[in-house]
Formats: sequence, structure tokens, C-alpha cells
Amino acid sequence: MSRIFEALRRVEQLNSPSTPSTEETFPGTFGKLPATPFPPEIDGLSDLTRLTGRPHPQSHLLWPGGTDFAAVERFKLLRHRLYELRKQRVVKSVLITSAVPKEGKSMVAANLAITLAQTSDRVLLIDADLRKPSVHGMLGLNPGEGLAEILQGSTELMAACRRIDPVGFCLLSSGRPPANPVELIQGEPMRNMIKTAASTFDWVVIDSPPVVPLADGRFLAALCDAVFLVVREAHTRREELQESLQALKGAPLAGIILNTSRSADFAAYSQYYTAVPSVQGSKRPSIHSGQNHKERASKGGQVS
Repeated sequence: MSRIFEALRRVEQLNSPSTPSTEETFPGTFGKLPATPFPPEIDGLSDLTRLTGRPHPQSHLLWPGGTDFAAVERFKLLRHRLYELRKQRVVKSVLITSAVPKEGKSMVAANLAITLAQTSDRVLLIDADLRKPSVHGMLGLNPGEGLAEILQGSTELMAACRRIDPVGFCLLSSGRPPANPVELIQGEPMRNMIKTAASTFDWVVIDSPPVVPLADGRFLAALCDAVFLVVREAHTRREELQESLQALKGAPLAGIILNTSRSADFAAYSQYYTAVPSVQGSKRPSIHSGQNHKERASKGGQVS
């Protein structure tokens, strides 16, 4: 894994423009540039309520002052892949889903939002898991009004969004659990809300329910520009991965993220790889585990 990662870093450096980087790296921090105000022409963003996140150490979020530099670099690589994909087509809304529960999708969604916020002040993280939301808890926040209230028509997008300090992304929590989550997710208001968010923000990252046991994620996948499927080593069974890929057939699947914790000496999810389509005209390779993920999924057993 380390050899693959180092090779990819070298390729990324060779393919990167020679212009200076827009990011500074500060020892012992996440390397975030000083926050800049939202442009005044983006109505409502500069007036958002600001909340300070206080994540629990076990949430594995890449918070300023953290020391999991390997995970930081891997999420930067994932961010780079998204920017490369954006050269091919419009990519603003990114769905993070999983095959089954407890695979780390919410952590991946939150860390991706944190990483994207390094390069843009207009990043929105949406907790679209109306059944078992977890993003607000990971950040040490109360849910408040959120997605459920927007879909029920009792509030509007910009009234429910909060800007999270010190990382700089905006959060739309799930809101109070509704009695009819499937109907809300599959309704026209959800489609309209994603369109509105994509027209207002540079990046919209959506944490979705798992796709195998629930229909919510399958519907959301069809509404987004890119979909990443999170699986966990020694937890996700191959038949579950196969069923997930079938459920996402027709959706803009951009890759698979493999989460693994091989030892207590490593932070959970600090080792993973992404399988994303190669960019047309680029020599950058896709990252695979040695064979096509659909072929692997057809063999049965657990992901290894």
C-alpha cells in the first residue's frame, strides 16, 4: 500500500502545474489557509450562523492540530481526483454512500468536506441520512433544523445551514427525524434542494444511507454528479459489494474507497485507496487492488 501511495504522489507531482501551490503547510496542523470572507455576490453565505465543532477523538476527523498525516495526504489525493474528474465534466455534488452500515461513510464525507474546504470557502456537507444521522454528533453539535425541515417546507436551505469553525465548511444537518424519510428523500423537493445547493456552493458533499438495505441512497445517487462507495476491509462481504454495484448501476460511480484498520497502532481509516476513472489524455493511472472491482465482487466472501 505504501509503495502504491508513494508512486501516486510522484505521478501527481510530475503532472501538477509548475505554478506555486495555493496551500501552505503548517507543522502540526491540517494546513488550512486563513479563512476568507464569502463573496458578497453569493447571497446569504456571509450571514450564516457560525458554530465551533468539537469532535470526539474517536470520530477520526482530520481536525486542525491532529497528527494523522497519512490520512490527511490520502484525503488530499481524493480531492485531487475530484478536481481531475471535474476537467472531464461538471462535478459539484458528490455522494458518499456505503454497501451496509458501519463502514465509515460519514467519517469519509466529513473528512472530504474538511479537505475541500482547504481550497474553497463554499463547501457544503449535507447529512442526508434521515434515519440514523451521525454527522452532527461527530462534530459535537446538536442537530437543530436541517434537511428534514427543508423537505417538509418549514424552512429554507440558507436558513438551516451553519458554518463550522475552524475548518470552514458549511453544514446542513439531517434535522429532526421524520416519520416518512423515504417519501421525503424521493420527493421533488430533494431534487430541487440539491440543484439549489449546487448553484450556490462550489462543492456539495452528501452523506447518504447505505444502498443495500435502503432505497434512499439509490435515489440520491441518481441526483448527484459523482458517487463514491465506501467499503470496509474484513467487514463488507463480496456479495454485498456486488449488490451495491448493481444498485448503483446507471449512477455516476466515480470510485470505491476501502477503509481498513489493520492495527491499533493506526488511526481507523488511515489506510484506504480509491478506484476512480482515469482522466482522458492523462497518464495518471486509476488505483485498483490488482483487478477490476466488479470482477472481485463476483467471487463471494469478504472484501480483502
